[in-house]
Amino acid sequence: MKKNIILFLIFALTQPLLAQTAIEASEVQQSVEAQNKGKKNKSKYKRIWMDFQVAQHFGLSGWSKDTYVNDGLPANMITDIRAVGNLLFFENMGMSLDLGLGIMPAPKMKSLDLEKIPMPYNNTKYYIRNMWYQDGNEGISTHFKMTLNLFGKIPISEKLDFMPHFGAGFITMGRREYGLLLKEDGSNMQYYTNYVWNCKYEGQYSPESVLGYLNARLNLKYKLKKSSLLFGLEYSWFLNTLNFYGKYTNTFNANVERSFFVKGNKMNMVGVSVGISL
Repeated sequence: MKKNIILFLIFALTQPLLAQTAIEASEVQQSVEAQNKGKKNKSKYKRIWMDFQVAQHFGLSGWSKDTYVNDGLPANMITDIRAVGNLLFFENMGMSLDLGLGIMPAPKMKSLDLEKIPMPYNNTKYYIRNMWYQDGNEGISTHFKMTLNLFGKIPISEKLDFMPHFGAGFITMGRREYGLLLKEDGSNMQYYTNYVWNCKYEGQYSPESVLGYLNARLNLKYKLKKSSLLFGLEYSWFLNTLNFYGKYTNTFNANVERSFFVKGNKMNMVGVSVGISL
């Protein structure tokens, strides 16, 4: 009888300890499982990846308020073909670098149209006596583009992420230039004439200039088995302008009879894009 009582007391005293030990073991197991799950989820996020995209941009205005300036420049549309390198700093924030080509349609002006351009003197007719040189692209043109962005990564569902981008970049733009001898109708007056599309300052220009811009993108990223599809809306605001310069120099006394500088508009563009993420 005493033996049974002693065994009962031992059982009663050790039962809470056994229960506490079981609880602690269960908590340790849950903690290990949670850590393993966190590591597994963390491993799902790529830190570095590449995107390949095609985007079509449409200008919301002309390059200039003057028709002859617009007609001598590429049409206000850009087709982008780009590769994008992405680096994720944190789980939901990173930066990207775009390198690509911007393809622009040919200018409307295939040959020089004097009727649209201001002449040395108003109400006087002129004609081209001799064309000395003609430089610049009159067809479809290709331009280098680069953009640096900061982006966010906002999960919508297990397969869909919303990724806003904000950045700045530039696109190279070539110039177009004519040099000719202009003759005044019914007179011996002649003028050395220069027309330049895309010049930075009055009377100064370089063979190639750069247009800077600010850029915003709203991308949707849909995850597939080994890659993702990208769909986006884009907006670009250009920081500088494409300008025009003209000058008429009297051939007899070398006086500049007239020079004029037309400052362009700051272009705004909207666009759509598609791509693949690897």
